[in-house]
Amino acid sequence: MLSTGAGEWVDGSEPVISAQERLADVMAAAVEVAAESGESGTYTAEVARTLTAVVGKVGARIAVEAETRGFRSGWGEAVALVSGGTEGGAQVLRTANGNAPER
Repeated sequence: MLSTGAGEWVDGSEPVISAQERLADVMAAAVEVAAESGESGTYTAEVARTLTAVVGKVGARIAVEAETRGFRSGWGEAVALVSGGTEGGAQVLRTANGNAPER
């Protein structure tokens, strides 16, 4: 299955960085740009609006990607369980009429 921790590999292709870590990196970069702009005397309302827009757009993208990754991971687990797997100790029980079994 897919891993979700920082620095772990997903299917051997690339390291996964959590959404929180990615957003923290974006915020740190925006603060750094704002600080450098302030030190040089070029910080304006336009710079503030631009940085806010960048953080908002990147943050939205990070959220969508995190939701998609979570859905794909959950979908993979569900397919494994339905096909007879017992990943994580869970077991799918079936009845003749397709309803959940009574306990």
